[in-house]
Amino acid sequence: MKKLLSGALGVMLGTALAGLPGAVFAQGRPSLVNTRIGTPFGANGHSSTVDGRIFVGNIGEDHATTTTTWIARVFRPEAVTYDSAGKPSFAGTFSAGKTVTVRNGENALAFCFTNPAQPYALSSGVAVYQPFLFDSMMFNGDNVFRRRTTDIRVSQPFTTAADIASFSTGPLETLRTVTGATIRGIEPTMTSDGRLIIYQGAPANTGGIDHMMYAYNPTPCAATGWSNPRPLSMMFNDTNAGVKSYPLAWKRLKAATGEDFGDTTSGALVRGAYAWVDHEGRNLVYIAVTYTDGARREAVSLVGADTNWTAYHIDGAINTDRMDIAHLFYSGPMWNFEQERLPSQSFPPGQSNAAHYLPVTKTHDVLALFGSNTADYNEVDLGELMDPFHLLFLPMNELVTRAGAYDLTRTPDLSGRFFTGTLVGGASISPGNALTRSSPDSLWQPHGKGKALVVPGGSALAVNLADPSSTVPGVGAFVRGLSVEFAVRPDADIQQGCTTGNPYRYLMHKSGGLDIIYEASNQPQFSLVVNGQRVRLGGGPVLPVGQWSHLAYTWDGTTGVFQEYLNGVPTNRALPVAPGTARLGTGTLYIGAGANLDTQRCPANGEGSFRGAIDEVRIFTHARSNRSICMTAHGANCREEAIQHTPSAGQFVMSSQAPACNGTSALNSAACLSAMHRACAQRGAGDAMASSTNTWDTIMQLVSNRPPISLAGVPVASTATDLTVACAPIQHESVAVTFEELTRIHAGCTDERGVTSTHCTAAAHRFCNGQGWTTGQVFEVTSRPWVGCFNSGLRTDVEKSVLGPVSNLGDYTAPGSRLEVSQWCRTQGYGAGVVQEIPSATKAHVHCFQPAVTASWRYLP
Repeated sequence: MKKLLSGALGVMLGTALAGLPGAVFAQGRPSLVNTRIGTPFGANGHSSTVDGRIFVGNIGEDHATTTTTWIARVFRPEAVTYDSAGKPSFAGTFSAGKTVTVRNGENALAFCFTNPAQPYALSSGVAVYQPFLFDSMMFNGDNVFRRRTTDIRVSQPFTTAADIASFSTGPLETLRTVTGATIRGIEPTMTSDGRLIIYQGAPANTGGIDHMMYAYNPTPCAATGWSNPRPLSMMFNDTNAGVKSYPLAWKRLKAATGEDFGDTTSGALVRGAYAWVDHEGRNLVYIAVTYTDGARREAVSLVGADTNWTAYHIDGAINTDRMDIAHLFYSGPMWNFEQERLPSQSFPPGQSNAAHYLPVTKTHDVLALFGSNTADYNEVDLGELMDPFHLLFLPMNELVTRAGAYDLTRTPDLSGRFFTGTLVGGASISPGNALTRSSPDSLWQPHGKGKALVVPGGSALAVNLADPSSTVPGVGAFVRGLSVEFAVRPDADIQQGCTTGNPYRYLMHKSGGLDIIYEASNQPQFSLVVNGQRVRLGGGPVLPVGQWSHLAYTWDGTTGVFQEYLNGVPTNRALPVAPGTARLGTGTLYIGAGANLDTQRCPANGEGSFRGAIDEVRIFTHARSNRSICMTAHGANCREEAIQHTPSAGQFVMSSQAPACNGTSALNSAACLSAMHRACAQRGAGDAMASSTNTWDTIMQLVSNRPPISLAGVPVASTATDLTVACAPIQHESVAVTFEELTRIHAGCTDERGVTSTHCTAAAHRFCNGQGWTTGQVFEVTSRPWVGCFNSGLRTDVEKSVLGPVSNLGDYTAPGSRLEVSQWCRTQGYGAGVVQEIPSATKAHVHCFQPAVTASWRYLP
């Protein structure tokens, strides 16, 4: 694999990594998805404000007088500290707070802000919050929802000394629907716009519980005018346009097995408790399984747009050992404190998120969640669930059925293809998370995540790869790229007594497709059938026994290049070259053994079964980059190596970056925005480095805490086979935003369905203007949009007829118009251009810029 940086440039990169502003540890930000951290915040239920800075929880209940004591405490991100490994401490982050006593109160609360863009007002140095609090009566009450006003004042706000100066509540008002009925349930949670409430209730609105329910109101935080309650899975067929604006409602909800949840009140509904909905109504956190006390307090789960509308039983530290403790009430600050945002988006002037930030895990789509009843902090990675090239993703934790119960004989497939894994022989899912910790325990030693597959020999996880129509890429349909990743921990005594013959074992086996052998020498060997012939890579690096290693293999069918990675770093072995096509084929994939499920402890003649633990098995239908592999190798210190390597040539194909970017007609799609950005980020960075006159600035872009070289791509020319892309200037700012923020700037930019519209272009332009840049472009959409800000040399209004015939039709988002704009800018002496605003019916406001690099890449392999 070719290195981008070597010699003096490599030294400069090392210097940059060590000296990043705000860096508190040399390796970078660690992954915390397998690390549960205690906090000083504890309560029996809680709610947190939309800015993440105030938590209110129940700390006392007097059943005789039906009195509840609520405490309001300030969360102070400025006081978060980090140890040498990058692990945060919350010792000084929660203030002492103030309490208030309420009658007929509830332990489950939901804040509601009528103006979430301004959650507080500053008055004489005090931050004044005046939201509503929604709850329902506890102490065997009638479970009727109410609201009350609150007044919470914070002294010395946005400092490490911030605390509650006063806390008071107003009178109760009962919530009522459009028909005048009350809304009955418990444990409310609300979107930041104050219009959607989700709670635990019953389909008939009788005060019963155990189902996820919702109601909607076009007036934020109102006491009246709520829609009649409906089950959560019926958001999909709700005809109310307001309800349909939430991503949760865009598609039918499914169980982990692929079964649909019901779209009628008598169907198979989502059963759950202790819900928390994120700010924009994208995803819902809830508790799915009944605990030992009979309540749903086991299996913290997630469902929504970023889980492909499929119930995801979270695999990671947030779900502790099976049935060990009750899990109740989580909430999070969303993106308010992350480093990927500009400080001005969430902090007052003069404040910075360089040295104090959450989440810590650096994969750009991580939920930071605080639990009150568990007094803990956890991080949950959403980004790993959204890869369009997933063929298979087995987390190796317990499957939760549609009915809301554990099935300990199966593990789900998170790829969206529902190739559920089934345990055979003596294989099991570990009951706890201790197995997936590193040994010795360290954030910077390779490890697994959450639960893991345990195979004692003669057992496996069997996955039936069904594809009756031969259309699934990588199963029945051939592909020109494949990647396999997993974490593995051989038993310490796996080879004990095995001194004769050739006792190799199968780590993975799919007859006619691929196999991974664990040799007697403790070396893995990967083989893939390419063009009908088995290609073997030979023995790889020796794996330590009794410890976790992360293995990854990639194959680029365009060039034939194989790559092998150990703990996120290329092994740089000489490997075979085999261009062509491959597929796994239908049938059973075995993980942990071969099809024979050999039970011999020492299989002298080979084809034995592995003994140890296997976790996080993922198969992709393209050759992944070193950067992508490093990001998912938990505990691996691989960032510097990953930055210095470029992917193989086959990755520089538009559809290999985003499958739907497959021709000129797709140039107005989110897929092509993403594909152009990713190609620019991976190839454009190297080309820019080769000719950059400001190498230090370029390197700092590479190692920044925002996406590395997050260059936006702009189309310049297109043929039936190739796309010429101009990559935005190296000097730029890449920023995570939300559609909620963009909508405030331009009302038409509401969600990813319109991300290529002129509304979102104008919103990005105005956002970047506010940060001191001339030009803005949305370059990627993950769980939220990402905006690239840069400076253009020419900014002018141009008659649409001058731009070209397609532009003259008035649709500047059309592929032909995008190309015409760049071509017009080229006539003005620039490399490319974009439309930023529509000042009149006949003109477009065009920005022309000099790209970091312009390159042509194919649409298809």
